[in-house]
Amino acid sequence: MNLAVMFGSAEKRLAKIEALIDKATSLAEKGAMKEAIGCFKDARSRLTDSDPAKVAAAIDKEYVKLNKEFAEFERRAKQLSSTGEILRKVIVISDSLGLPRGAPGSKIEATTFEMTSSGLILEALSKRGGASVQPLCRRYGTIEFVIGALRSRADCRNADVLIHIGLNDCVVRMFMEEQRLALSTLTEELRQKIVRFSQIHRGPLIESDFEHTYTPLAVYEKRLADAARLARSKGARSVTFVTIIQPPTKFGAKTPHMSWNFNRFNMAVYDVAKRERCNLIDMDRLCWEKGTQKTMSPDGMHLSAAGHALMAENYTALLEI
Repeated sequence: MNLAVMFGSAEKRLAKIEALIDKATSLAEKGAMKEAIGCFKDARSRLTDSDPAKVAAAIDKEYVKLNKEFAEFERRAKQLSSTGEILRKVIVISDSLGLPRGAPGSKIEATTFEMTSSGLILEALSKRGGASVQPLCRRYGTIEFVIGALRSRADCRNADVLIHIGLNDCVVRMFMEEQRLALSTLTEELRQKIVRFSQIHRGPLIESDFEHTYTPLAVYEKRLADAARLARSKGARSVTFVTIIQPPTKFGAKTPHMSWNFNRFNMAVYDVAKRERCNLIDMDRLCWEKGTQKTMSPDGMHLSAAGHALMAENYTALLEI
């Protein structure tokens, strides 16, 4: 049975979503937050079915863009890696924390491959002889992406593998990834109604469901261990995990128990690193020790140029052991 038959016309599905968000807003204004949140969650759950063809097109468009960025970054690293004998090979797997960001000429951001941790690791290792870095970094990447990258793209033979992932996994979400993309297919008026409710009532929404994340904690921990074992099974000489960097406190003002949530995911990183005999770089501690105003971008979530340099410095020092 097709979706149109199952859920009715797109117009009816959109009308239902709008009715639910209007009801949620009205209930919230009357102080009936539990009921309001119930209506919001019902509306949110229907987003990906609002207009299946449009939503599928939006998802495809987003994935094409992200995969292009991912591939171009990997290509740039290959251009700069040694072409002769390789004495040290590193694979960096991360999300947007590993990618360049910001406008060219920025004095704060790492705007090119050469300024990112991958580029700086390659530069440092190349001074000791032939070296290569394969960066597998995808915006919005999660631990599931790490597993996929290790299986399909990473050449782990005699490589040192650096895995910095978890921010996207652990943050409590207003919308899942496909729901976020589905929002872009709505009319501006309806989209604003939904987004506005999520912004105004972010605190109660998070309090109502701490597990509304891309990856449940137990799954995250299991996949970290799977990633370590997979890398080793493919010939990696070492595996290093990096802790999730907590945003400055001011960014958590509307996010209840943000530090508690980050800490419990970071404890999983610690536990897996110890259990699987992996190296660990505590970038969360290092960034806070050096000062997040220096090591983090103004958005409070990504590494600044100084943060990338700090990562590269600590990792290359670790490789000398």
